Amino acid sequence: MMNPEFLQPSEDFRQQHRFEAWAQALIRLPEAGEGPVDHLLPEADWQLLLKQASDPEDWLAAVSRTTGIYFFPSREWPTRLLRWLKQVRAPRLLEAGAGRGYLTAALEPLAAAAGLAFQAVDRGQGEFVSSLPLHPAVTRGDVFTEIHRFLPDAVLYGWPPPGQLLAPLFACPSLRYLIIAGEPGGGATGAREDWERLSPRKSPYLSPFCRGRTGPACHQVTIFCGLREKAVA
Repeated sequence: MMNPEFLQPSEDFRQQHRFEAWAQALIRLPEAGEGPVDHLLPEADWQLLLKQASDPEDWLAAVSRTTGIYFFPSREWPTRLLRWLKQVRAPRLLEAGAGRGYLTAALEPLAAAAGLAFQAVDRGQGEFVSSLPLHPAVTRGDVFTEIHRFLPDAVLYGWPPPGQLLAPLFACPSLRYLIIAGEPGGGATGAREDWERLSPRKSPYLSPFCRGRTGPACHQVTIFCGLREKAVA
């Protein structure tokens, strides 16, 4: 692990520049020859980083501003997601708000190896400009349009925009599970109306091994189910 001096954002220009360069090297896409999840930090490394940060919430917010990434899954998380999809027999996954493809880079090859159909879309309108290149598996598009073309069983949406109403996604007849990574209750991620109308349920299986831009205490993975589905966590 790097010297803790490099972990903290700073008002000093040189220190801030060093922090930004360090964060951009930490949060990256896979390099040639790496495995599907090698670019993701193991949970143990995340825990060490958060322990070293003087304020974990401010530190994660600074990393998010620097990299343009809002959702930080650990190396262990993608395989847990695919294991869950297998358990509930959801063979088609659409990742919405995929950004530059930080998670997509892991999900695409893992889903293919597991025999699952996968697509990732993003509108390219994030709040922060990412330093990452665009992963080739991410296509420009709107989830509300692409869902009717791809017909997924499940949609994964990491940190939907504040106030974004997601209930209309269930107009797609194939959709059974809407998986939201972000702050519970809506407002900061998604719309409060969804939490009032759709009977959301926190997933104790998918909530560990990940965190969001506002810190671990404010983050969870929530599952919204279609009318015919029983919530499975």
